[in-house]
Amino acid sequence: MLTMAVAITLVSACGRPTQATDAEDLLTGARLYAANGCGTCHGREGRGDGPLASTLSPPARDFRDPNAFKNGSDPTSIATTLATGLTRDGGQMQSYFHLSDRERFLIARYVVSLRTAPVSSSPGASHD
Repeated sequence: MLTMAVAITLVSACGRPTQATDAEDLLTGARLYAANGCGTCHGREGRGDGPLASTLSPPARDFRDPNAFKNGSDPTSIATTLATGLTRDGGQMQSYFHLSDRERFLIARYVVSLRTAPVSSSPGASHD
């Protein structure tokens, strides 16, 4: 009976992350987002309205709109964009090569979580 309990515990621990782990990951992602200056362009809530947003061409992405992403809007694609940057076609986002793969993925998960807010139709919410 003890063996079965240990097996169930191991399977559940290796399976899908718990809600607590998800919340911790999102909090860590939010901290990394802030610490690495993402909000300077994208805004504190990812709306593309950071302090430098008005100076950018093309404008910073509004993360609430999954269609605004050039390389895909899932966490893996976003993490890859963080690793490589977005400098083609006039983009000005630097690469975040100094972060680990895990850190980039946590930022990406946080960015995806920002989609719960409605997208505005303001000019700052441009797709490019």
